[in-house]
Amino acid sequence: MILVSRLRVFCGVALLTSAAAQTAADPIHEARVREVVTWLAADERGGRDSPSAGQAAAAQWLGEQFQAAGLQQVYDNSWLHGYTLPGVRLDSTAIQFKITRHEGDQTPSATLTPDQDVRLLRPADATEGQAEGATVVPVGDPRALDLLMSPGGRRPIVVEVATDHPLWQKAAGVHEQLGGRRAAARPVFLVREGVLPAGKEFERASWTIDWSAPKPAATEVALQNVVGMLRGASRPDEWVVVTAHYDHIGMVAPVKGDAIANGADDDASGTTAVVLLAEALAKGPKLARSVAFVCFSAEEKGLRGSRAFAQNPPFPLDRIVANVNIEMIGRPEEGKRHKAWITGAELSDFATMAGTAMGRAGVGLVEFKMARQLFGASDNLSFAREGVVAHSISAGSLHSDYHQPSDEVDKLDLEHMTTIIRALREFVRELADGEARPAYNDAGKEAIEKLKRRG
Repeated sequence: MILVSRLRVFCGVALLTSAAAQTAADPIHEARVREVVTWLAADERGGRDSPSAGQAAAAQWLGEQFQAAGLQQVYDNSWLHGYTLPGVRLDSTAIQFKITRHEGDQTPSATLTPDQDVRLLRPADATEGQAEGATVVPVGDPRALDLLMSPGGRRPIVVEVATDHPLWQKAAGVHEQLGGRRAAARPVFLVREGVLPAGKEFERASWTIDWSAPKPAATEVALQNVVGMLRGASRPDEWVVVTAHYDHIGMVAPVKGDAIANGADDDASGTTAVVLLAEALAKGPKLARSVAFVCFSAEEKGLRGSRAFAQNPPFPLDRIVANVNIEMIGRPEEGKRHKAWITGAELSDFATMAGTAMGRAGVGLVEFKMARQLFGASDNLSFAREGVVAHSISAGSLHSDYHQPSDEVDKLDLEHMTTIIRALREFVRELADGEARPAYNDAGKEAIEKLKRRG
């Protein structure tokens, strides 16, 4: 028994030493993949909506990762590319709110303290009113998020939430949200858990609300892309741009009480690839061309972060060799582990170059039935409209957890992700060091002209 124990200890030490050596030899390893994607897709990020506190925290964290990797800043003293989008400013500190519960002969009421007990999540056409029969639900009720997403009806919606819920945090104090659409027909208020008048279950009571809220003020909502670079050694004025979007959709209709759309695959997986590629390439041999690493916000709001970047780039667009955009690499289709596919592959020789380079790392390219359609569905489109050869690389599918709370880290195939990221390193190196640069063919040029005409 003693001999066996010692043998087990020796083997364990040998295995640990081997794993440590492998980690030291290659900065792209599964433990680091897990660490990065878990941080990005954690509940604490609240689904990384644009804008939100969770997204702002993610932007800061990504900048810290770029700094630790040894990247240089593209913008003066900042990892952030700031831009604005039209929106509205709401003020939860300036609302008035009294709620009465009708239950038989009992009519308990409460006047709630603004911002402390009640917050305004969504404004309405009206700025005040008395509403009998208002809808009051706890946030865990399956109806809650459906009501939040529906602008119809005239009666206010009241959702009871815990103080650590992302929606409660989102509606704190003076806050902003993207606009561009008319206000909803009815306001949405959040009430702190435990302050509603006591009584039976929500659905058994009738509620009256006396309320007022200031008119939303038009504003420009500040958002950020995160940008770092490796300066090329011999052709520093030529660029390869490696991108992914770090935002997601925030809150959705709850499934089994979970309403946070974590976006582990979409697109924390792609953002993880950008971070690890930055770390690995910074530790490797000097590259001939410069490489920019960019994490975009507001992709889920219409590719607006990448559009802002491409329309006001920090370097000339005609100096960009290619945009390698990374989307959803964590959930391979059955039988397609260690395989990837490229949107709009038939429009240029980008896929041919990628296939050769990624093949050296054991990753083959496969077809995907929606690949042509999805060429116009991610951030590569913002570059393609400007004439840059730009495609998205994916290594999965539009699975049933897409845009659902169930898109969680535990559903990802981390070993597959690690292999794909290593293969992407080969491709980025090829683009940065090779003489050739990808080009659109005739079909691609025609497609780009159509995109330009469509705006």
